[in-house]
Amino acid sequence: MNKILTITLNPAIDVRYSIENFTLGNVNRTKEIEKNAGGKGINVSRIINILGGDILATGIIGGFTGKLFLKKLNENSIKNDFLESEYETRTCIAIVDKNIDGITEILESGKGDLEVSNNFKEKFSKILQDDSIKIICASGSLLKGIDPLIYNTLIEKSNKKGVKFILDTSGETLLAGIEAKPFLIKPNKEELEFILNRKLETEIDIINAGKELICRGAQNVMITLGGSGALLVTADKIYKGTFPKVTIKNTVGSGDSTVGGFAYALSQGRTLPECFKLGIACGTTNAMLDTTGTINMDILNDILPKIKIEEIIL
Repeated sequence: MNKILTITLNPAIDVRYSIENFTLGNVNRTKEIEKNAGGKGINVSRIINILGGDILATGIIGGFTGKLFLKKLNENSIKNDFLESEYETRTCIAIVDKNIDGITEILESGKGDLEVSNNFKEKFSKILQDDSIKIICASGSLLKGIDPLIYNTLIEKSNKKGVKFILDTSGETLLAGIEAKPFLIKPNKEELEFILNRKLETEIDIINAGKELICRGAQNVMITLGGSGALLVTADKIYKGTFPKVTIKNTVGSGDSTVGGFAYALSQGRTLPECFKLGIACGTTNAMLDTTGTINMDILNDILPKIKIEEIIL
């Protein structure tokens, strides 16, 4: 079985408070609290692990929260090999009140420096010596202060070894990373509009935007469209994926679940349309659950045959 490496360069301890009648400026007492290892790459790792993939998670952690982070990963039986730095791993807080639509979030910014990023590049090179690693998923933002082009270096090292690199980030980091020719990028429509600095009104606009990013260096572009499904643009094909009407409970982590499903199928030697289909199925399954970045296999097995993938001929 091909091994998948996930990279989380700005991980977090995710703290979730359940509070009834949350009010600003007052004392609020929580009825429930959860603390988990968080970060987009960790969500991807969790999905691949549930699917039965051979997964190794890496990234940068530090301090007391970093030790708690590793403890939580180990409790979830996710194999890991993180670089430990002197900088404390961040904490991100989500406040959930059933009487309020949406989730109130307080997100810390992680910190690092150029020495930390250089140390991680060295660690990555050593990990990459494992010839069983065939797919890499790098997800999320960067620690403040590290090399802003670190993803480019990691992609270039991977390409030299023939390892497929999936990049799921946003903004300038994504725009720069495309130049290193990742195997796949996964922007949503809003992220695509931001990096191209224009509105995308129609499906054709979105497809042409995906083609533009392929011209800039990305080998394949998967664009998630929320309730409208997703598009997969390759060098010579265009696919649209749609899912049946379901009850949506929580869309947070659905993009990460999509990446996890896609990467797992890729590790099994599936075709791109098959990888695309499993990715959408995992993203849909995550959205049907209260928890973030996870799937239920019974729901997934029910949803998967209902995912429709069609080729678009222009």
